Amino acid sequence: TLKSMKPVILAICITVVSGTTALASSDHYHKIGFGNEPLHLYFWKDSSVASYGYTSYANTGFNAWDGISDALTFHEESSEPTYGSVVTYVGNTIPGKDVYGTVDHWVYGLFGWTQVNPDDRRHRSRVRFDHTNLSSLGSNALRQYAFTHEFGHAVGLKHNNPEFRKRIRMRWRSSRSGS
Repeated sequence: TLKSMKPVILAICITVVSGTTALASSDHYHKIGFGNEPLHLYFWKDSSVASYGYTSYANTGFNAWDGISDALTFHEESSEPTYGSVVTYVGNTIPGKDVYGTVDHWVYGLFGWTQVNPDDRRHRSRVRFDHTNLSSLGSNALRQYAFTHEFGHAVGLKHNNPEFRKRIRMRWRSSRSGS
């Protein structure tokens, strides 16, 4: 029902609206990443995303960021892309991490893929989700938030935006209280 979808819709709207503000401030995103030119990124979902039942979360998360600015669009690929891509996987656990998801960044060179720092130029962002931790979340809205949040990191957003966090907490509390 629409009432049960309210938290999911709200989480997406908060992310999109707040994300627009974050993209406008250079202190809140990685400056090089895929490059400073307008981005047309390809996204691809490994079969693990469907196997664990997260296809709609991934699609909604990507759609939340698609076109958030004139400089960012996504196009879904049916086969794994190489350059200018965000690839997504789901597994039972992410070794050494107690998180819902994580993002790492890669370049392709003479000897194959090499992981790079978030501020380095990259060809690909890889988003990995932990099914064990995601399934422990109490609501679909929180799972959707986790997907949308990690895709924000894939396109270069950082955590260091205290005003962004404050607005999300206030809006989330407001939505939980029924306001």
